[in-house]
Amino acid sequence: MLPFIAATNGAALLVSVVFGFIFGFDWTVYSGLAVGNVLMLLNFVLIGMTVDRIVRCRDFRRGRTIGSVSYGIRYAGLFVILAGLLTIHAVNIVTVLVPLCYPKIYYTFIYTLKRGKDDE
Repeated sequence: MLPFIAATNGAALLVSVVFGFIFGFDWTVYSGLAVGNVLMLLNFVLIGMTVDRIVRCRDFRRGRTIGSVSYGIRYAGLFVILAGLLTIHAVNIVTVLVPLCYPKIYYTFIYTLKRGKDDE
């Protein structure tokens, strides 16, 4: 997935530069891309840690609870970070949210490509 993320970041940067020439440059666009990528990577690390804890857990219900609590804490933390950065006008909301959508776009794209091949 890393090459896809690098290519998508490059495309997002190119689009933001083009819009910068048309509408004027705003540093919050670039800080938003950087923050969005950091949050995406942090989210991956936290998901990995959670999955590790769930797999080591022997009780199904406890594992499900760990996953649910982790999910809630991750999104609450994400909300707090984004709300704080948006309150002080440090980032652009669109460019922060775009990197957070990369995994969904990637897996949807890969599923669509492989779907026809798996049906044979």
